[in-house]
Amino acid sequence: MEKRVFVGRERELQGLRECLDGALSEKGEICFVTGEAGSGKTALVHQFVQQALAANPELVVAFGSCNAQVGTGEPYLPFREILAALTG
Repeated sequence: MEKRVFVGRERELQGLRECLDGALSEKGEICFVTGEAGSGKTALVHQFVQQALAANPELVVAFGSCNAQVGTGEPYLPFREILAALTG
């Protein structure tokens, strides 16, 4: 399996770290990562999660995604995915 190299995106990673810092200080935070298809959103989130877990091993990580669809989408899909991940 090839190992992928993550390069750049320091500004975006810093924004996610600031969001996490707010959550850890009990401010209540929610972060959305948005962008065009193929722009590296998933890679960015995976890189951030690796860094966040390395620095905070007690973290519980769950995330959901939206799928671009034509017509009616599934309501609350990302939140349903998150709840399913957290509750099994």
